[in-house]
Parts: sequence; structure tokens; C-alpha cells
Amino acid sequence: MAMVCQLNKLSAENLGYISNLDWSDFDYLRETKQLLLKMKDNPRCLIDSTYCFQGSDGKTRTVVIKAVLHHAEGIVGCFSIVVEVECICTAFGCTWHGERKIMKINFPGPSQTPEEDFIREAREKAESSGEHWALNHLPEVLDSISITYEEKTNVQGRLKTHLKERYEERLMCVTVMEKLHPLSELKDLRDLAQVFYDILQIHQWLYECAGILHCDLSSGNIMFRRKNGKVYGVLNDFDLSSRVQDLDNGPTFNHRTGTKPFMSIDLLNPKWKGGHFYRHDLESLYYVILCLACRYAEPGIPAADPRAYSNWFSGSDEDVLHSKISFVYNPPYDGLPIQPYFAHFESWLTCIHESIATGYISRPRPPVPRAGISLHPTSFNWKTFDGRVTYRVFREIMFSFQTAPLETHWLGGEPTDGTK
Repeated sequence: MAMVCQLNKLSAENLGYISNLDWSDFDYLRETKQLLLKMKDNPRCLIDSTYCFQGSDGKTRTVVIKAVLHHAEGIVGCFSIVVEVECICTAFGCTWHGERKIMKINFPGPSQTPEEDFIREAREKAESSGEHWALNHLPEVLDSISITYEEKTNVQGRLKTHLKERYEERLMCVTVMEKLHPLSELKDLRDLAQVFYDILQIHQWLYECAGILHCDLSSGNIMFRRKNGKVYGVLNDFDLSSRVQDLDNGPTFNHRTGTKPFMSIDLLNPKWKGGHFYRHDLESLYYVILCLACRYAEPGIPAADPRAYSNWFSGSDEDVLHSKISFVYNPPYDGLPIQPYFAHFESWLTCIHESIATGYISRPRPPVPRAGISLHPTSFNWKTFDGRVTYRVFREIMFSFQTAPLETHWLGGEPTDGTK
């Protein structure tokens, strides 16, 4: 533990996270301007840094960082850094020149499926199955490269040499993607409702047809694109996704997937041993809509008193767990604290809350699986709360907004793992 604490005090540069961008070994991904990576103290120091790299197609591209969109704290997890870049290539034939793209740098374990693989598989499935509507709701990877750390050349290599199998190796992955738009840019409520309904549909299609469970629905991972004047919800960031066939072999509690304010009650509970279910993502989608409607005066503008559910964003896992249990089991008598701008979402939020609450209340005791006790001690269906939290239930609530139907792309069935 002392070693981990000391490592956490090191800068990203000293840890060797991005410093290899300057190594002579990696001519295909080298910065042309010295980069001061004191990310923990000042992530904006990345702005105006220039990179020249050779992509997977063999073409050399040069980009300059224009904005830091996200950077992870500490050294646990994938330590993702997401930046907006502009291509400044002068080479003849560069199709990116002058365009803004998104570049993500992260550090997954070598056994973890890369994000671009999930996206590629999903897009190929949409093409081969004729479900071309799904392409409008999936991100597009423009390029990606991976770098393997050499042992004994940096802190990570030395840790692997010293700790052997107790240390999880990491790769450095650089992914360039099209620029999408955040929810904060949407001002039309019906467009916003359609985006959430799109996310519900593409999430289910991914599960049922592509065999992928997203595992991390959050406000930052729900984006949109405009195409021919129309808004399409896009489910972004597949870093924590899992193939449905691998869900039973998913991460342990210490590496449980999700973004804390939007994680389900089960996944916040250290006693939960049942794995990541489809309904956990549905619960996350509910918390995304709830927090937007109750904590913002309008998209991108915090409410004058944004204290609603504020401890979900600042509290410990235990604090968030107990707060959500209280919220689900004891809803406010005077209704949800929805901001006036989002009043039309009240029926959605009230009906979905009832479905989730009755699901948790209906669970047999003990409420979570324990050692020596089967996950299915009765005929109760834990994966759907006996049909109370399913795609079909959410779709019947969300298919209409402001008394008019939204656009339905995918009726589908229910998850094909026996959870109907």
C-alpha cells in the first residue's frame, strides 16, 4: 500500500505514461513540441502541444491540441485523457486538414478488448444485417494505434519485473475519432428526448444483435451528431464494455465498471456478487436523465440551487449507495425536484422510478447473493427484477414525449440471455 501511495504522487511524466511519446523508438508517434505533463495539477498545459504520428494507414499526420475534454485522476484504471485536436497537416492528400477530431489516450490491460474493436464489430454487424439505422447512433473510429511498454525501461516495466503476475501490464492506446456533440448543446427538449430514446434503442440493439453490453452509461457518454439537419443520439465510450458471452467472467468489485453518480445500487454494493446485468445499464440511463432534469436550469446551465443528488458526485461509494437506497425506497413526498425547463420529463422519471423501486422492493431475501447461496434461490428473475426493469418497460414509457410519439428505430425483443 505504501508503494501505491508513493506512485500516486508521481507525475504522469515520471510514471512513464506519456513520456514515451518523446522516445526515439516511437518515430511514428512523437511530439514536435515539448509536452509538460503535469496533468494532475494543470491539464491545460496540453493545449497547443503538437503531435506528428504515423497512422495505421501509413500516412503521417500532424495535429495540435485545442482543448482538454477529460483527464482521469490517479493511477487506478485506464487513466484516460481525451482531447480535441485540429489537423494541421500540409501533406498532399490529407483529408483531415483543418478539421477537428477527438483523440483519446488511455492505458488498458493487454487482455482488455480495445474500444475500437467493440465499435468496429458493432458497425460491421449493422452493415451485414441491414440495420443501417444503427450506424447513426454509433461513434466512428478514424484511426487507432497501440504501444507496448518495454520491460525495464520505465516505472511500469520495473513494476512488472518486480511484482511479476501481481502487476497488471498496460498498453498505451491512441484513438482518433470523429467529433461528437455533448448534451449541453441541445436546447430543443424534443431533440433531447429523442436522443435519450435513441440511446435506449441502440443500447438494446448492441446487446441483442451485436452481443455487447456497454456497462458505463453516463452523461458524458451520451452524445449526439447532426446529419442533414437531424439530431441522432450516439452512445459513446466503449472502454468498459463487455461481450455478453463474457459477462460471467467480468471484473471484480475492485474494478467494477461504471461512473459513480450513475451506477446502479447493486454495483455500488460491495456485497453484490451477481455480475453486471442489462438492467444495471437501464438504471444508469435513468440516473442520467434524472440528474440533468433536477440539477440543471437548462442543458449546460447549472440550476441556481444544484444540490439535488450532489452527494452522488462527491460522496464515497458507501455514501452514494446509501443515498440511492434512500432515494429508491423513500421518494420525496412532494415529487422529484425537476427544474421547470425539464417539466415534460416528469412522467418519464416518475414511471421509471416506480419500475426500479418496485423491482428492488420485490427482491427475495437475502437481497444480494452470498457465499453458498444461489443467485436464484427462488423462481425470482434477478436479471430483470421479474420483468419490472426491461427494455420493453422503458420503451413503453419513453416512446412518446409531449404527447407525440418519438422516432422508433428498433422494436427488438428482450435480452437473449433468458431474461425475458
